[in-house]
Amino acid sequence: MTPPARRPTSADVAALAGVSRATVSMVLNGRVEGTVAAATQQRVLDAAEQLGYTRSALAISLKQQHTRTIGLITDEIATSPFAGRMARAASMTAAQRDYLVITVDLSLRDHSVADAARLLAERQVDGLIYATMGRVRVPVPQIPPGLPLVLLNCELDSAAGEEQLPTVVPDDYHGARRATRRLLDVGHERIVMLSGDDRSLAVLEREAGFRDELAEAGMSARILAAGWQMDDGYRTSRSLLAEDQPPTGLFCIRDRVAAGAIHAAACEGLEVPHDLSVIGFDDEDFFAEKLTPPLTTMALPHEQMGQRAMSLLLERLEPTGDRAQGSAGEPEAFPRERFLIDCPLVERESVGRPPLD
Repeated sequence: MTPPARRPTSADVAALAGVSRATVSMVLNGRVEGTVAAATQQRVLDAAEQLGYTRSALAISLKQQHTRTIGLITDEIATSPFAGRMARAASMTAAQRDYLVITVDLSLRDHSVADAARLLAERQVDGLIYATMGRVRVPVPQIPPGLPLVLLNCELDSAAGEEQLPTVVPDDYHGARRATRRLLDVGHERIVMLSGDDRSLAVLEREAGFRDELAEAGMSARILAAGWQMDDGYRTSRSLLAEDQPPTGLFCIRDRVAAGAIHAAACEGLEVPHDLSVIGFDDEDFFAEKLTPPLTTMALPHEQMGQRAMSLLLERLEPTGDRAQGSAGEPEAFPRERFLIDCPLVERESVGRPPLD
């Protein structure tokens, strides 16, 4: 049996290039500072490439006291093509700074958040992000002390008291106001919100935005707890459209609810948006734009959220400029605040002026 080939070392590179190991170290770590001639640098680089030499990430991390790895704990977003955009954007942001992301998906393992954090800490990650697919409240995650943590698409529940963590979430409230304003701007007065049938953060904030935008316009809000699925939107819309004065505009808690409303309108012989305008929320991939008509909706900014959460964590790990030190020369405290990411309006073809009575 042929023994495995020995991994080349910096000593091998030095011997092939005809230089010292110290010179190899300076060149490969980019610390030549004018002390190594360009021709010598090139010989070292050529020798390293010829031998297939790679620096040991473990040795570098031991020397630098960090591993340039980030732990991403998720409930199920890593296996979801929809909210998975958050994880992808976070990983891309990390890669741009030469960090590697290790993901632990709780839906694939019988692990708690504390278990996952401990597992990642054993692999000496430099920081953690905890991300959820739905916007929910979570208890204070139990993580090893000294390990920075950012919450993504989730917030601490009320039992956390004064405890705070940096949190990145979508601005559901103003997204709902903008959706409602879109219906008002084209002249709708009979507007109903088809909401979710729970008290999640998304429901609470979108309902509040809908209610406040109508109140500012001098109108009362009608909100129905329809649910979250297409069947819920269909069933509730069929009932609404049978009324003597049916709504001319619907704001739906989710694109799938909006799809049900569009189907209900078709079953009643109505045309969207000529007879009924429908606006959704989420801009779900490969769905909202495929409806007939394509759905006007509020996009959940998953990519921007993932980028922001990772940037926050990396700024904590590698502060620069004025952020590097506090007033006493100590590292600046990790910002323990709530970062709201704007939900943009995606204009398609399901909103128009109300029909003439």
